[in-house]
Amino acid sequence: MPTQNPRLLVSGSTGGAVADLVIPALLLRTPGAAWSQLVHIYVPQSPTVAFSGRDLRSPGITKATELAREAGFEPVVRSPGGRMVAYDSGAVVIDHLDSTTDIRQAGRSTFAANADSHVRVLRALGDVDARIGEVDGEYCPGEFSINVGGDTKVVGSAQRVTATGSLFSTVVQVVVSDRVRAVITDVSEALGYDLRQSSIAGLADYAPALTADEVAAAFVADYRDRLDMTDGQLPAEVAAHASTATPSGPSLFHVDDWTRAHPVA
Repeated sequence: MPTQNPRLLVSGSTGGAVADLVIPALLLRTPGAAWSQLVHIYVPQSPTVAFSGRDLRSPGITKATELAREAGFEPVVRSPGGRMVAYDSGAVVIDHLDSTTDIRQAGRSTFAANADSHVRVLRALGDVDARIGEVDGEYCPGEFSINVGGDTKVVGSAQRVTATGSLFSTVVQVVVSDRVRAVITDVSEALGYDLRQSSIAGLADYAPALTADEVAAAFVADYRDRLDMTDGQLPAEVAAHASTATPSGPSLFHVDDWTRAHPVA
């Protein structure tokens, strides 16, 4: 029996958009995990448009997928809920898995607690007036979005709860490139979502010296200290298995469909 590490902190991207999104889905389905909580924090290396199951019900999903690919983004259907989000190497992604959480413990309180913690980290980074709350016309709207000055969205989160635990996924926009702004705008229009373009922003719009790596390091330090986490690596078999997941043809890659069909041996 392996020694259980109840709280494991992992940093660094696996290198590909699909693998990065498959890993938490695989971990969520890992029976008898050797950790009670695992947090994976990384700067994504590949431009990604992460769709949700809700997005798939839009009549514009085919057009939205085409627009994403034409813009050079990998379109993937992610595991958590919410709505579409697009990002590149100017963002930070935080995947927090908890094998002890069930449907009775998940939900609004989890969003509130995470938003409170994330706002504290952002305020400590510099002159960033980080606040909790949805702003008018934001993409992937949510009560616990994090905005700056009540005007622009910089952080969004989504959750997935299964019989084996929960996944709470957060995207922090640090440096929002022109291509990210454009693809969020174009894909939102294709899906029929209202969007105020001026609501799209990154932390560097307010604190220009900030980089994604610096913000990732700040969140690593926060999770390590706040949750008493131990630095470690992703389970080797999970990382290796995720690397075999590759899109085929023009169809959308569905993370959950793939993980159900290809469980870790």
